[in-house]
Amino acid sequence: MGSLKVMIVDDSTFSIAVLKNMLVKSGLDVVATALTMGDAIEQAKGNTFDLITMDMTLPDGDGIECSREILKHVKDAKILAISSMMDEEIIKKAKDVGIKAYLQKPVNQNELNASIQRLFEGDELYKILTDNYEEAFKESIFSFLKREIGGEIVIEDNPINSTATRKSSGISVTIGIIGRHNGRCIIDMSDDTSLNMTRKILQDEDQSIDNAIAFLSEFTNVVAGNACSLLNGLNQSFGLRVSPPTVFRGNDITISIGDILSKSYKIKTNLGEVFMNAGFQKVGNEWH
Repeated sequence: MGSLKVMIVDDSTFSIAVLKNMLVKSGLDVVATALTMGDAIEQAKGNTFDLITMDMTLPDGDGIECSREILKHVKDAKILAISSMMDEEIIKKAKDVGIKAYLQKPVNQNELNASIQRLFEGDELYKILTDNYEEAFKESIFSFLKREIGGEIVIEDNPINSTATRKSSGISVTIGIIGRHNGRCIIDMSDDTSLNMTRKILQDEDQSIDNAIAFLSEFTNVVAGNACSLLNGLNQSFGLRVSPPTVFRGNDITISIGDILSKSYKIKTNLGEVFMNAGFQKVGNEWH
């Protein structure tokens, strides 16, 4: 937790001194303090803080209002409420406004350390996820296709267009991924490619398009599931698992990639081309 920059917002100079001492012991760098809501908002606008501790009682407002104004200007600010007041109504208001965690005074060193660790653990895990999910999905789909249909398998980056949409080749399967951070995998291919792969795997030329759709659904489920297993192997805290697939089929289907962090690929095989998009979005840190 070292090198994190902190601003303490509290109407008591004594409380600021006590909290500053504890934060410094935790290895954090207290770079600013504010006794009023107005001062806190101005400092938040002009500086970058990794963490802001927030008292609920301020001479010119309260911690809820102050946090709301700060988050208007710094949307991803991590605010930790530290206050002598702690009831269900205040906690609900704090969560609703975007405060990430809540501790009641008097706070001990262990409580503070644990709360800060939880706040920043999500960022560290998300970084691991974003650094590794591409290779996990590419390895998963390559291994499946190599094992099941053989031949040459070539995976190419396939950047999507500026509108973040793509016209389906015929059959599209989407699988949601849930866990510490949520994600999604889309695999799309033509009827012919799906039929070719189904017939090859089952060694039966009489397979129907319904069977080919069922194959693609299971194919997507296996690829996403194996990728999640690879990522969970990096850190069990991810807790990634797949949800049931959703299948779309038609000549005029548009695949919406959305605004999540994702990558798209074109996979060339001897039986046809496959489109895959996979990605994750950051989920807010767990509230304690």
